[in-house]
Amino acid sequence: MKQKTIFEISDSASKQIQSSSESSDSKDWPLRIAVSVDTNGKYNYLMGFDQSKEEDLQLKINGINILIDPNSMINLKNTKLDFVAIDGKDKQFIFINPNDPEYQKPDESLDSNTTHDFH
Repeated sequence: MKQKTIFEISDSASKQIQSSSESSDSKDWPLRIAVSVDTNGKYNYLMGFDQSKEEDLQLKINGINILIDPNSMINLKNTKLDFVAIDGKDKQFIFINPNDPEYQKPDESLDSNTTHDFH
C-alpha cells in the first residue's frame, strides 16, 4: 500500500527545480513553498529558494529539500507540484490542490500522460 505524503513533487517538477537551483546563486538553499488565501478565498501560490526558519516544516520530497511554514501547511496538505505544458504551450509549474476552492479533479481518462505503478 502506498503511503500518503503530505506534499508531492512530480518527477518533471523535481527535474526543473534541480535545474533552476543549479543555475542560481542559491544552489544549496531549500525551496520554500507557501500559499496565501485572500479575502475572497482565492489561493495564491508562492515558491522560491530560501533559508529555513525555526518554525518551518522541512521535508525532502523526490530529491528536493522543501520548506513549508505552519500557516501554509493546512492549505497545502495533499497537494502535488507538477511541471507541465498547458494547452501545448511552454511548461509551467502548477499546484494540484484538493483544498483549493477552484480545484477540479482531473478526468484521468483524458490524460495522455497518465502512468500506473504496477507492484
